[in-house]
Amino acid sequence: MSRQNFRITSITSLCVLAAISAAQGAGKITEIVINGNKNINKEAILGTMRTKIDSVYDDKQLTRDRDSILGMGFFKAADVRPSLIDGNNWRVIVDVAEFDLVKEIRIVGNTVVATEDILKLVQMEVGKVFNLKSQKPTAEAIRKFYVEKGYLVGIPQLEPLEDSPGTISIVIQELKVGTVTVTGNVRTRPIVFSRMIKTKPGDVYNDPKWIEDLQRLFSTQWFEKITPTEKLSENESTVDLAIDIKEARTGNIVFGATMDPRASFGGMLRLSENNFRGTGQTIDIEYNQAVTTGGGPSVNLGFSNPFMDARGTSFNVSLYSRVINRFGSSLTNSSSTGDTYTERRTGISAGMGRPVGSKASYSIGARFEGIKTTDLNIANPQSFVRQDGTMFMAQFGYIRNNRDLDIDPSRGDWLSLLIEPGFANITEIGGALTDPNALGPNNFVRSTVEYKSYLTSQPRRTAKDFDASRRVLAFRAKFGTITGKVPFYEQFFAGGSDTVRGYSDDQFWGRQTMLLTAEYRHPIQKSFNIIPFVDYGGAWGGFGTVNGLTQSDKFKLHLGFGLGFSFKTPLGPIRLDFGFNENGKTRTHFLIGTSF
Repeated sequence: MSRQNFRITSITSLCVLAAISAAQGAGKITEIVINGNKNINKEAILGTMRTKIDSVYDDKQLTRDRDSILGMGFFKAADVRPSLIDGNNWRVIVDVAEFDLVKEIRIVGNTVVATEDILKLVQMEVGKVFNLKSQKPTAEAIRKFYVEKGYLVGIPQLEPLEDSPGTISIVIQELKVGTVTVTGNVRTRPIVFSRMIKTKPGDVYNDPKWIEDLQRLFSTQWFEKITPTEKLSENESTVDLAIDIKEARTGNIVFGATMDPRASFGGMLRLSENNFRGTGQTIDIEYNQAVTTGGGPSVNLGFSNPFMDARGTSFNVSLYSRVINRFGSSLTNSSSTGDTYTERRTGISAGMGRPVGSKASYSIGARFEGIKTTDLNIANPQSFVRQDGTMFMAQFGYIRNNRDLDIDPSRGDWLSLLIEPGFANITEIGGALTDPNALGPNNFVRSTVEYKSYLTSQPRRTAKDFDASRRVLAFRAKFGTITGKVPFYEQFFAGGSDTVRGYSDDQFWGRQTMLLTAEYRHPIQKSFNIIPFVDYGGAWGGFGTVNGLTQSDKFKLHLGFGLGFSFKTPLGPIRLDFGFNENGKTRTHFLIGTSF
């Protein structure tokens, strides 16, 4: 019997019921007859009715009983009507039409969520009678599952198919991207945006992916302002995405003083363009001349292209002649002995990288250089290590990056694995190194694993505030080991602004290294953070004593702690850290850039 026939029968029954009741008054229920049930037992139906055998006849209660039976959810239609037996004795006849047994649950419209995952959320079972009461919770569970993954969907439509008895259809309408437009760009080419914005027209809209696109643009620092908008279409089936940008100045000419623990204090001239001709390529020319130490000038010519092809292959190359100051002075501190020397490294380095998915990338690279030590204190041969010659090193790396914003992360983590096979041909030794076995070829492999994690109690960044400062607890752990005959200058070094603060630069060295760091970054203003920190690390198992610094041949770490300050400037971030070592002595560390 169809639903329409049931409605007609119900209306007729009610009219008859009203007429009989008016004519004869109340009576007693002596019989209840259930018709039409196949899988739902009689007791379940009787249990939901308040009309019972021997109860007083009440026509209004019969109407409520019909609603209660329909409320069970198992029936397409139900009719409860009275039939006079004799005198004041009544028979109640209940006609029901069950939904079919569920034979199949058909999911339609899903593309980004697996059918198996949706079926786990469906609150009905194959082989049992379909229940209308399962529609709403199932639809809500599916919608919530989509939202948790960052997708938006309309309310899923769940109903039995009339032309396929036993088949339950669940129709999902995933919100798709209509258009993606960028306005405001003058120099930056459209192809650059197409390679950086991974959200494409026709894709199912994903909020985390869209935020990642915006953060990727922001991290380039090519744009002074980025304003995103999202607009639903009239039928709410698509969303149009737009980004309005204001380009920043990406070319710089910098002339002034520089302070680098490895290059000492001196003058610097730098010409750079971070978005060359709007292609995203970087060209960098840098000239440094140390004032407080010798060694001559340092020159670096660099080029990088982050968009070699549509697959995101990156390329970088650098030609350089650099001076590295060993046991040199920092901004306010000098080495423990005052004996310094320099290494001039002249060579070329190049590398390529390619992303794997949205969170990981592989890289390969190589470095070839000649090493020449100068400014040696010949009167004190224990103050330096001389290992002049040439060196080649290959690099094989893997990075998994789950940080929310590369230049200022507040949550997520970062993992790096790096293997560096090297070959050095040593032609001249001296100073503290007198072993003739150090001459000639030196083969070694340096392996490093580094992990960083960021936590915040503040809400996740959204498309509207992805550049807002956050209170962040940051952790870093690093471990490295070297096998083979490694030259002194290719060991691991620890101590200083980017490793263990409170100690002089490169105070510890060896074939193994470990570093643990914790920082709490608290923003005072948008461009100013105060940062208490703790470092625990070192290096061991390397060359014995140089320049009065005796090293440990066994595992040994050192504690450093203090207070730092970071400043955001038009030329990049600057760090100033006041560190204490485990003996209570202090050092001030200056760093252009961020600690990690």
